[in-house]
Amino acid sequence: MRGIIMTATFRRLSARPSCVRALCVLLVVASAVRAGAQPAAPGRDAASPARVTVSGELVAIYGPEDPGFFNYATYAYEPLRNLRATLDASARPFAGVEVLAQVRTDGVSQARMSALYLRVHPWKARRIDLQVGRVPTAFGAFGRNGYSGDMPLVGRPLAYSYLLSLRRDALPAAPGDLLRMRGRGWLSNFPLGNAAADRGLPMINADTWDAGAQLHLGSDRVDWTGAVTVGSLGSPRVGDDNDRPGLSSRLVVRARPGLAVGASAARGAYLSRALDGVAPGAGTATQQAGAVDVEWTGGRWVTRGEVVVSRWGVPSLAVEHVSALAAWGESRVRILPGLDAGLRLERLTFSAIDSGTSRLPWEAPVTRIEGGVAYVPVRHVRVTLGVQHNRRPDGGRVRVDTLVAAQAGVWF
Repeated sequence: MRGIIMTATFRRLSARPSCVRALCVLLVVASAVRAGAQPAAPGRDAASPARVTVSGELVAIYGPEDPGFFNYATYAYEPLRNLRATLDASARPFAGVEVLAQVRTDGVSQARMSALYLRVHPWKARRIDLQVGRVPTAFGAFGRNGYSGDMPLVGRPLAYSYLLSLRRDALPAAPGDLLRMRGRGWLSNFPLGNAAADRGLPMINADTWDAGAQLHLGSDRVDWTGAVTVGSLGSPRVGDDNDRPGLSSRLVVRARPGLAVGASAARGAYLSRALDGVAPGAGTATQQAGAVDVEWTGGRWVTRGEVVVSRWGVPSLAVEHVSALAAWGESRVRILPGLDAGLRLERLTFSAIDSGTSRLPWEAPVTRIEGGVAYVPVRHVRVTLGVQHNRRPDGGRVRVDTLVAAQAGVWF
C-alpha cells in the first residue's frame, strides 16, 4: 500500500498535543523498522518473513497562497504551503490474511486513521484478493496510488482535486442558481437544503477512501478490481447517508512490456437523503463516471494520459443531468541519474444548460499547464521545483494564476 500524502501549513500551528505525540511515537517506531520494508502488492506474498512492516513519508511543500482555489480538494490544509506526513503499516497475523492501516496528518492539528482494511488472499498460487474496510479507490489511473515521487510535479490532475460547485447537502432551485456558482466550488451555496456556503465536490476525491468491499483478480497481462462502497467517487463516506451503495470497477490490460491500457466505470448516489424533503428523488440521484487511460514506459521516458467523463443527476432542475469531461496527459524524462523533468497538460470542460436567454456551461472551464524538475541528492530524499499555470476565463474571483512551489520529501 503506497502512502497518500496529507499536509499541514508552515504558519503558526495549533496542534493538539496528544495527536502530535501519537504521530511522533508512530514515526519513532517506524524508524526502527528496516528501511525499505513494504507491504506486499495485491495478490502476492511478501518475500520477507516479517509479519509487520511499516513505511512512511514526510514531505514539506512551500509556495504562494492559491487565491483561485485551483488545487483545493479540502479546506483542511493549504495545498502549496504544507508539511505532509503519512505512515503505513501492514500486519500478517497468519498466512493469507493481512491487516493494512494508514495514519496521516492534516494540518498537524490531528492524526487520523485514513485507511484501515482487511485483505484476504485465499489461494497462494492465484492473484485473488478480497479487501473489506476503508479500501483504495477502484477507479482511474491516479486515485489508487497517487504519486509518492513518481512524477516531478507538485499538483494533482484537475479531475482528482478541483472543486466543482455541486454539493451533497444542497441543490439549486433553478438553472440561474447553478450558473451563479460557476468557478465557485471552493465556497458555493444553493437555496435548497443546507443554505450555508461550503465547498463543493470534486469529480473524484483522491484525498479520501471509501468504506466497503473490494475484489481484485490479476495475472501478468490483466488486472481487474471491483468494489461496492458506501459513497460515490466525488463523495466517499464511512457512514451511509442515502441507503444506496456505490459501484466501481477498473480493468487494466498490459498488451506488451511497458504498455498498459485501463478502463474504469463507477455509479453511486451522491446526495444526502436529507434532501428528499425539498427535492423528491434526491436520495436516488447518482454520479456516473467512466474513464480510459494509457501508460507507456520506455527507456528514460514515462508517459500517461486519461480521459474522464462524469455526470450528475440534479432532481431540482428540468435538465436530466449535468456533465463534465476532464482530459490530461503527462510525461517524465530521466535527464541524468537522480534528475527528472515532468510536464502535464490538462483541460476540464462542462455541458451547457439553458439560462433563459442563452446556453452556458454550468461550470467555468479550466486549462492547466504544469511543469517541474526533481533531484534525488541521496537515497530516500527528493527535492522538487514546480510551476503551474491555471486559466479559468469564465468564472471565479481569480481567473488566471501562475503558482511556483518547492517541495522536499523523505521516505522510508
